Amino acid sequence: MVKQLRFLRYTIETILVNALVFSTLYQLVVYLANRRFWRQPSPPPVETVPSISVVVPLHGKSPDTLAQLHLLAITRPTDQYDVTLVLESDQDLAYPAAQAVARSYPQIVRVVTSGPAGSHAVEMHALNAGYQAAHGDLVAFVEAHVQLSVELWNAALAVLADPDIGAAYAPPLVREPEHRGSSRVPTGGEMLTALYTNHAQTAELPFAALGNRVQELSSGFMIVRRRVLQDMGGLLYLLDQAAADISLGRAVREIGYRLAAIPVPARVLPEPETFNEATHHLQRVLMVRRACRPAAYLAQPFTNPLTVGFLLGFITEREGRRWGRRTWWVFVWLRMAIAYELDRVRFGRGFTWIAYAQLFMLDTFIAPVLWARALFQRTFTWHGRTYRIAQGGRVSPAEDS
Repeated sequence: MVKQLRFLRYTIETILVNALVFSTLYQLVVYLANRRFWRQPSPPPVETVPSISVVVPLHGKSPDTLAQLHLLAITRPTDQYDVTLVLESDQDLAYPAAQAVARSYPQIVRVVTSGPAGSHAVEMHALNAGYQAAHGDLVAFVEAHVQLSVELWNAALAVLADPDIGAAYAPPLVREPEHRGSSRVPTGGEMLTALYTNHAQTAELPFAALGNRVQELSSGFMIVRRRVLQDMGGLLYLLDQAAADISLGRAVREIGYRLAAIPVPARVLPEPETFNEATHHLQRVLMVRRACRPAAYLAQPFTNPLTVGFLLGFITEREGRRWGRRTWWVFVWLRMAIAYELDRVRFGRGFTWIAYAQLFMLDTFIAPVLWARALFQRTFTWHGRTYRIAQGGRVSPAEDS
């Protein structure tokens, strides 16, 4: 029995050591892929620009909402350009700001109220209402906290110059949150969301993009040909999907078109969040990932050297052996160094030291706990509604289950 336990312990430690090395190599390859992807030369501007409609779902209001909406209206790549702001009702906190922008740009901006989502997913319900009101040859689905730029529009139009590409997306990158009030460091929940988005979600996207193997879109900035949306029957049959980006990308590929990643990021302004709001948001993201991409979800802990190393150190420390903890700390520093260099590639500079301290906490403790909870939990709250999610990403109101 003792020999069997010793063999089991040795097997577990061997698996963890191999996973620790593999996960660190994976992070290094991610860095190299990002370095190559983000340093691509800017594509030349296209000669003919089609008409463009931008659809922006609004839920609530942040301090930057009004400025962001003005930026959406004035950053236009063509004269044939319109913006549709979609709200559920005129009781939404963002409605006065939306109306103010529409009055400032009456030829460009319109406000549409979608009505209650009912049994459908809130996000897809809003996107469908915006699509129904759009008229452009290209339809861009843009989140309200994404900063549009001339560079982004030029790159998007250059990518879509290929007629085989039916839709494209700009990888989202969240700027480092600013300090709050009297706090000398950014410690709100928005920092956790920014770190998770930048280092767990967006970091892996250049892999598929460089190999022309893009299988799904990523929310923030997605642009689709109108004829593609028409060929797939519109968005009505996607109204119950929790992930608009994954389901829309899948639908585009099913009718024979390719997807592409735009080599210019969608710069995201962080929205103020409490720690609990951020963890609820991240857990919902993980639940959707588990339902839509189960293989990627199950592999996620093994691509995180901090989680694997912590388990190795904990096991060896209990037996009075210090090599596991010391090995873990070496890989912690490697992970932080790679994350810092990755931010320098994507933002032109690294984040502050407190950001990487929080990345350490996120990778080691917070993300594994949220991952484990998402493995078993089947309901989440989204924009005031509670949904039950099924395998494949379809949602239904929890009270109907």
